[in-house]
Amino acid sequence: MRGRSRRKLLETLLDLADQAVVVCDASGVVRWCNGPAGVYFPGLRQGMTPDPAAAGPLGQAVVASAVRFDGEFLGRRLTGHRSTVQDCSVWLVSDETEVRRCGAELRAERFRAAFLSEAGRQLGASLHHGRTARSVVELAVPALADAALLVLPPRVGHVDWHRCAAPGAAVESGALPASSLERVPQLARALAGLSPRPASCQPGWLGALGGAAPPEPGKGGESLVTALPGSGAPEGALVLVRSAGAGGRSRPAADAALLCDFAFQAGMALSTAVLYAQQAHTAAVLQSGLDPAPLPEAPGVRLGAAYRPAPEALGFGGDFYQVEPARDGGGGVEFALGDVCGKGVEAAVLTGHVRQSLRTLALVESRPLRVLDVLNQSLLEADSGRFTSLVMGAARQGAQGTLDVVLAGGGHLPPLVLRRGGIVEAVDVGGMLVGALPGAEFGQAGVRLARDELILLYSDGVTEARGGPTGAEEYGSERLAHDLAGCAGMPAGAVAERIDLRVAEWLAGHAHDDIAMLAIQSSPPSPGSSGAAGAPR
Repeated sequence: MRGRSRRKLLETLLDLADQAVVVCDASGVVRWCNGPAGVYFPGLRQGMTPDPAAAGPLGQAVVASAVRFDGEFLGRRLTGHRSTVQDCSVWLVSDETEVRRCGAELRAERFRAAFLSEAGRQLGASLHHGRTARSVVELAVPALADAALLVLPPRVGHVDWHRCAAPGAAVESGALPASSLERVPQLARALAGLSPRPASCQPGWLGALGGAAPPEPGKGGESLVTALPGSGAPEGALVLVRSAGAGGRSRPAADAALLCDFAFQAGMALSTAVLYAQQAHTAAVLQSGLDPAPLPEAPGVRLGAAYRPAPEALGFGGDFYQVEPARDGGGGVEFALGDVCGKGVEAAVLTGHVRQSLRTLALVESRPLRVLDVLNQSLLEADSGRFTSLVMGAARQGAQGTLDVVLAGGGHLPPLVLRRGGIVEAVDVGGMLVGALPGAEFGQAGVRLARDELILLYSDGVTEARGGPTGAEEYGSERLAHDLAGCAGMPAGAVAERIDLRVAEWLAGHAHDDIAMLAIQSSPPSPGSSGAAGAPR
């Protein structure tokens, strides 16, 4: 690169500097200066000697042969220092006013980033609507204001509010009549979505909110009302009260962009909390109708059960059991245990269909095989492509304290009978899946239980539970039979609890499918004793 080109490149680079660069020869004559020097010293030219009139403090420093200067010129606070390069004096001059301004902007941007990061962390820490609302006002004070009031959208004639009246003060909450908003137009407009930008509130107007009103800002202060955007409508309105600062001057206004960003974060967090509350309520209502009913009492029968839905199913399981007293008046119980295909809400819908169908069919049909035929046809006509395995039947007292159990099945795992002495027998009921094919055939079997003997019905969530030393080995039917054998002599409720505990220990916290178990045990009736034991988990 030639010398002229190098010099041109150097001059271009120096023009990009934030500082003014002035080069003077040994006699003090200006030989070169960059662009910022022309801004700081408009009268400075090459070939002239800087003087106080044209270059202010720089000219004074050149005349005095000083190495530094600090002074004001044309509204700027300038500082400079001199370096010597090859018999030339090179002055580097800075605008301290600009430096302070840039520093203030940098500090403001750092504060903005840190505040929004902390706000996002706190607002995202909870899905509880009340906690989220309190976090909004706690974050706003003192970062954005001296006091803050959050007013939520009206509902059923009233509005809920949360207030932080001063830095460090506890958050207060309450409710006020929705009609109070009519006396504060800015608040009503913000909640109606008609005021997308922060709006000043007239002094004294917030007093119409009664006990919810935040402190007045006082002379020189201000109150701002901003909407918190939600999903289609504001999730609330935030009132920020900023009092006057020292000397009667109002504190600096919060960055409008920062306030809008915080309002957006707060609105989305509140909207998410509202949605979560609605979904949780819906799930609770649905779950209340899907949870197994308490086990009934029946003479000569002990009952035990365990129920554990898959962790990822939000409490909705595809496995189910139900037990009801026999409707023919002859004593005993009628029961069913099934496993519908799928998981979560979709499986729960089919579970509800199957359970309700079984209850309805029990009113008009007592033959288990016929019940399975009608249920199979019902599921096929629903055209959902879903099916279920199912074992059902009835248990009635026999002679000499025995219990006669009649089973009918469709594609379900064989129940296990625990005899006295710890002998375990599998009962092959057989049959095809219910709802899978038209004209499906189902199996039937019968078992007689002596006193204290029991039969265990279970879903494949038990045998297919993966865990153990490797975390991937199935619990399996052999391990189930072995653990069941160790329960000989125990009541039905304790048996169900013990097997459920063994499976939980095997899983060791790993994910699992829905788990359901039902134990039916022969027991001589005793006055005042309960026939049911155990509870779903």
